[in-house]
Amino acid sequence: MVFAEDYFLFPVVAIALAGVMVLLCRWAFSKAKGGSLVRRVDQTPAERDSFGLLTDIRTVSNYNDARVLVARLKDFGIKATAARTTDGWTIYVWPRDEAAARGLLDHS
Repeated sequence: MVFAEDYFLFPVVAIALAGVMVLLCRWAFSKAKGGSLVRRVDQTPAERDSFGLLTDIRTVSNYNDARVLVARLKDFGIKATAARTTDGWTIYVWPRDEAAARGLLDHS
């Protein structure tokens, strides 16, 4: 047996849940003063040791040099990234790739 309240309750609950999801997404992806959950809004350089498990292998002075080194490492199958730090642009790799990355960059 279906009651008239069921026909009214389902759309109200569905609209309320959709509204909550919209508000949550707007908050998570916003450029609000409080920051965002998915993007770094602070543009200041980070400390070299603030990247968790990643190991820094070299620091260069500009972004272009960092991208060239990262591309060279990736060409050899080494996962690498560059980040702006207080010392310049630092190249990071996973600890298991550190020796190979240092050897490749030292002999290039």
